[in-house]
Amino acid sequence: MCNFSRYEDFLALITKAFDPKILFLTVIPLVAGLSTRLYSRLLLSVLLTEYANTLIKWILAEDRPFWWVRETKEFTTLNRPKLYQNELTCEPSPGNPSGHLMTSTTYLYVIFSVLEEAGMQYGKMVVVALRACYYLSLLLIAVSRMYFGCHFLHQCIIGILLGVAMTKLTMSLSFEKYLTKLTRKRRLGYCSLICLILFVVYWGQKLFGVDPQWSVKMAFKWCDDPFYLDPSTTLVFSIIRLTGSLVSFAVVGPVLKSAPLDWKRSVPLTLIMMTIKWIAINFTPRYYGVIIYYLYTFLVHLIFTYGYMRLVPALTSILVDSRVQRNSRPKIN
Repeated sequence: MCNFSRYEDFLALITKAFDPKILFLTVIPLVAGLSTRLYSRLLLSVLLTEYANTLIKWILAEDRPFWWVRETKEFTTLNRPKLYQNELTCEPSPGNPSGHLMTSTTYLYVIFSVLEEAGMQYGKMVVVALRACYYLSLLLIAVSRMYFGCHFLHQCIIGILLGVAMTKLTMSLSFEKYLTKLTRKRRLGYCSLICLILFVVYWGQKLFGVDPQWSVKMAFKWCDDPFYLDPSTTLVFSIIRLTGSLVSFAVVGPVLKSAPLDWKRSVPLTLIMMTIKWIAINFTPRYYGVIIYYLYTFLVHLIFTYGYMRLVPALTSILVDSRVQRNSRPKIN
């Protein structure tokens, strides 16, 4: 990995840009200002992919490289390597599958599918170039994750394969139509079922003597600087964040058809909402107990996801309608 040291800043940028949390707070909401239907499809795919990633991480319970080299008996005190660490290394969740790769595979698959559909009119070479960019992006993410000691190679590969599988499932038109036919009550029921499964897995581990938070302890134990650790990267926090958005999605339902948005109005509105959300997250109450902390996180993601799905298209359509009515009034000579 030392051969990549000259590209460390670039690899750090790749890791930060494709952090699931960053994607969830920036790029994905921005899609809401471009197309409500595309945002609905992308949101559902990413939510279910991240849920699957969380569940599989708990089940497989694999080490990350930066603490594995300290815990394994494959080395002795004399030949045990010391991995390079920085603030990107110390993630407190299990290593397999890679969340960066699994979520990014889903996100990029959706985005590049849209670009590919639009690029078909310009010939096959454009499609080939887009697919090459897709695979190159995944390769760069994998290299960055391995360079910083976050994942082993097989964890990156499994993340990509599972990401593709989840995207194929969630992006299928039959799956989308099935969700559309469900009542709001039934959709909320499925949302509750997902939470119940995760709850059972969490407490099931405790029942069998396994600490579900073992990876957090490993990260604290072997991270060179405890301040590198970010509580928002733990599995429990991810579940709370995802559930807030999923409940909102269940209330609104998948959007199969939506009126075109006035981008000049919808994009600025989306950017304003994204800014407010960032401010709200920065003011998360961290010193009033776990319940307040998680409840606040849940409500922030619930409210803003609902806003992206309902408020943005509603306000844009109102503005467009009023403008059309104003322009259609007969002129008085």
